[in-house]
Amino acid sequence: MISIKNVAGKVAIVKGQDVQVTSTLGSLDTLNFNFYNLHTSKIDGDVLSPFSVINVPESGEDYLLLTYNTDDIGNYIQYSVSAIQIAKRLHYHYIKDKIGVEITTSKDNSGSTDTSTTSKPVKLKDALSFLFKGSGFDVVIDKDINQNSVKTFDGGFGGGYADELLQTAANGYSFEYYWKNRTCYLAKEIGGKDKFVFVDNVNCNKISVQEDDTEITTRATGTINITKQNGNNSSVKTLTSTYVSPLVKEKNWPTIDATPYTENFTDDGKSFVMSQQLLDDKVKNLVHDYPKVQYTIDGANFKKFAKYLHDVSIGDYGYLRTRQGIDVETRVQSITSYPQDPSKGNTITFGNLAFDLIDYIAYHHNQQDKYREWYTSMSLKMSNLAEIVHEANAGFDTFTTNWGEIQRQNMQNIQELQQELQQILNTQKDKDTADKGKDENDTNK
Repeated sequence: MISIKNVAGKVAIVKGQDVQVTSTLGSLDTLNFNFYNLHTSKIDGDVLSPFSVINVPESGEDYLLLTYNTDDIGNYIQYSVSAIQIAKRLHYHYIKDKIGVEITTSKDNSGSTDTSTTSKPVKLKDALSFLFKGSGFDVVIDKDINQNSVKTFDGGFGGGYADELLQTAANGYSFEYYWKNRTCYLAKEIGGKDKFVFVDNVNCNKISVQEDDTEITTRATGTINITKQNGNNSSVKTLTSTYVSPLVKEKNWPTIDATPYTENFTDDGKSFVMSQQLLDDKVKNLVHDYPKVQYTIDGANFKKFAKYLHDVSIGDYGYLRTRQGIDVETRVQSITSYPQDPSKGNTITFGNLAFDLIDYIAYHHNQQDKYREWYTSMSLKMSNLAEIVHEANAGFDTFTTNWGEIQRQNMQNIQELQQELQQILNTQKDKDTADKGKDENDTNK
């Protein structure tokens, strides 16, 4: 069942059909479902109005209505509904002000006014307090995040919609986040390590692989300008960096430029300033010299294997083994689940693999210790899966044996009863024959 409540407070409880929840890393969860209503009773459909809130009891999550459409099916109206996590309302909150910016005004000898803007470092805790204040939403910060870390935003932090500024902060301070109703949870990285092992055709129905080469880059450049104030005078120092993927030389790959990186810094002795080494590292990370490989598995029935495999969540890391015997470590990017249909297994999409498939053999060679540990872990978990199958087969064998023994005993009992009945019939027949002989003798007399 699904609850729908409109802004007027009117509530309807409907029986959802094909209830589907899709969770994606870095995005809000979406909800899709259908329900049916008689033409003569449209009250359930009437609660579908702008800003209606939909609740899924299995998760307790609230969703904000996005769209719905109707279709006549005989005596019924079919409603097809699409909704998004209630955190979408964060977009209602527009922040006009800015922090981390200083505007100074000065006049020259001629009397003309000169205005200059200087970006100042902002602590993470100050940015979050500024962002969530008055929004109606809460934020919980994981202990692995340094709330005193600083970031300088070009032009300051603010002047935009709260949800967009949250993503800006996530990019700037390097954290990830997810929502549970009206609370935002921040972590350095959401999810956990070694959370699952999926083996094609063992505990999932199918592993599909899709490769995309369109986002490959092999060269990146960066430039930073550092302004240093000396009283009324200032000087600008420019640092540059270029990184070219070794695959250009080793594999004869073409030179494909990534978007150049440029940023301005003010060296006041207190603020963070990018160094040459940090610039080199950042530029190197801009190069994406491996194809985008996406794995999808269908029919991962967490309910069936919950005893031996942990429930999988967005951001979790784990291992896949394809039918070709290829073992890969990957991360959950998206999960489509069916909370009101236990017969359906979840569909999972995994994110990009952070290694070059062309150098796959070298990768395995360099990761021997890691894979030795992975094989040990996988063997243990697969033994557990084998135990499931063994127990199921043993149970079936026991049932078959017991059932066969019962049927054999029943057949033996029936045969014994038939024999006893036949003996009774034969005895009665001999008695009737004897009695008939006596009657005939009496008549002759």
